[in-house]
Amino acid sequence: MGAQQTELRILAVVPTYRRAEIARQLAPLNANLLFVRHSADASAAIRENDVFQVALLPANLTDTDWWELWGALALLNARPAILVYAREATFQLGGYDVIVEPFSDSDLQNAVLRAAKSFEQRADDGMAQK
Repeated sequence: MGAQQTELRILAVVPTYRRAEIARQLAPLNANLLFVRHSADASAAIRENDVFQVALLPANLTDTDWWELWGALALLNARPAILVYAREATFQLGGYDVIVEPFSDSDLQNAVLRAAKSFEQRADDGMAQK
């Protein structure tokens, strides 16, 4: 993903107390971050024309929160790549890119860039559409 091509936009479902840390860790990417506390906030903040290359989501969402968030993401013309952060990698998290805490600045940056590249490849292949 070239910096000239597209602004990197990240939807981050992150508790308020972690936002400054995550913003600092991702600052070198010059990404546009939209922080939300939980799925209900995401539903209210996301617009149909929005484009997020990456959605950074906690693994500890309830089933209801996952469905609500997935419903909001499904309204987007191009669904973002999902990057899940978790305290430990488990079998239940299969199917998503997972970054295990604690993660270094470079670990998080590299994971986000890989997810963004995956999004761009799907878009280039015409598969990012609903």
